[in-house]
Amino acid sequence: MRMMTFVSPGKAKKVGFALGLTALLTVSVMSLASAAPSIDYHIWSLQQPDGSTISSSQLVSGYSSKYFYTASDGGQAFMDPQTGSTTSGSSHPRSEMREQTTGGSNAAWSWTGTNTMTNTAAVTLQGGGSSGSTTIGQIFNSTDSIPLVELEYEATPNSKGGNFKLLYEEAKGAGTYTDLSTKAALGSKFTYEMSLSGGVATVKINGTQVFSKKPSFSGKTFYFKAGNYDQTATSGSVSTTPYTIVELYSVSVVHK
Repeated sequence: MRMMTFVSPGKAKKVGFALGLTALLTVSVMSLASAAPSIDYHIWSLQQPDGSTISSSQLVSGYSSKYFYTASDGGQAFMDPQTGSTTSGSSHPRSEMREQTTGGSNAAWSWTGTNTMTNTAAVTLQGGGSSGSTTIGQIFNSTDSIPLVELEYEATPNSKGGNFKLLYEEAKGAGTYTDLSTKAALGSKFTYEMSLSGGVATVKINGTQVFSKKPSFSGKTFYFKAGNYDQTATSGSVSTTPYTIVELYSVSVVHK
């Protein structure tokens, strides 16, 4: 979490003025605190659509760019343009965080423990028109370099009338999509939880479980991803024109 330092002025001589000033300062501090996204940047690196990777130490130091900045409502904005650089094995650019260890190396944890990521988010701009779809969270299989679970947001309601769909993939190229009925209008906040605990993958949206499956394999390692991995953006000359924007207001990762 980014920290702020507040220095208060000297004491006022008049009691009434001091009380009023104290109240004013308290409100100001609370307002500033509520505007800061609750994210522990120590355990994340950032992949950007211009091909750069930003380290956790840079994020902790307050890094920002055209693709990663604090939005006017206090959310951490992840902007993806319509075209940009792609990572290995992908045809889409991304503005997305990749989980790290507290020591700064790439996270790779076993599925046998308790591993949960809970985020409060909003998609404030969706590219791709009626076919637009953006991955906002992943449980990624680092052993096979494929996602196990991808949670995607669609501004246009899907076949079940909801705004989310889920990709589940145990083997490369053998993934299947499931439309979810949960609704979330463009620009509205929602909370999602992705978990791989005790060998079972689960997804919850706004506290309701929408998916659960026990993978048939074992002995693999995983990590979380969160942000904006637009599924209709393509490889090409990088742009700074917003195409899709995802905001994260809080990110919580628990491993036991």
